[in-house]
Amino acid sequence: VLVRQVTNDDYRSTEEVIRESFWNKYAPGADEHYLQHMIRQSTDNISELDYVAEIEGKIVGSITYTRSKIVSAKDESQELFTDIATFGPIGVLPEYGKRGIASKLILKTLQIAKAMGFRAVIIFGDPRFYCRLGFRCGEKYDITNECGKFCCSLLVYPLDDDLKHPFGKDFEGGKFVESAVFSDESLANEEELSRFDSSFPSREKGHDVAQDVFHVLRSLNFKHD
Repeated sequence: VLVRQVTNDDYRSTEEVIRESFWNKYAPGADEHYLQHMIRQSTDNISELDYVAEIEGKIVGSITYTRSKIVSAKDESQELFTDIATFGPIGVLPEYGKRGIASKLILKTLQIAKAMGFRAVIIFGDPRFYCRLGFRCGEKYDITNECGKFCCSLLVYPLDDDLKHPFGKDFEGGKFVESAVFSDESLANEEELSRFDSSFPSREKGHDVAQDVFHVLRSLNFKHD
C-alpha cells in the first residue's frame, strides 16, 4: 500500500472512493463525497494532510483534514486553541476493507500534523475503532461539543509532547468547534447535492443497520452536574 499526498488529478477518484465507502452507511445514500469537494474549496482545508492510499496504481483510500479550534466553555468568543486539526471524511473502498488501510492513512497523517505544529487532532467518530489508534474521549481532557456536552463520539489524539496535559496544566476545559464547512448551508441543499451526485454512477439508496448504530452513538452525550 502506497500512502501519498493527493494531487489535483486525484480529486475525482477520491470523491468516488468516499462515495462508495459511505453509501448507505450513516444514512440512505451519501453526501460525504460532496463534503470532501466543499472542503477542498474551503479556507479551512489543510492541503498538506490530504492523502490517498494506492494499490497497484489504483486509489483505494482517502483522508481529508480541516482546521478547527477549542473555545472557552464560559465565553465562546474566546478562542483558546486554534492549532487543532480534524480529519474527515476518511474512506476506503469496501472491497479493500479490513486490510489496515484506514489506519495507515491516519497514522501517517498524524505524524505529519505533529511535524506541522498542530497541538491535537479532534474528530467525531466511532470509539470502537479510533481508540485502538490512541484516540481518547474528549471527557478525558474536559472537551465538549459546541453544546457543552461530552460525547461518546468526540475523540482526541494529543500531538503535544506533554501527553498528560496537551492543553496545559491550567486548562479548565473548552468546547470543540469544527470548521464552518461542516455546517455550510450548501451541504443541506438537496438540489445542489443531487446535481453534484448526478455525475456519479446511479446507486440505490437504502437502510443498513450501521445507520441505527450511528444514531445511537451520536445520541450518547451528557453534562457533568
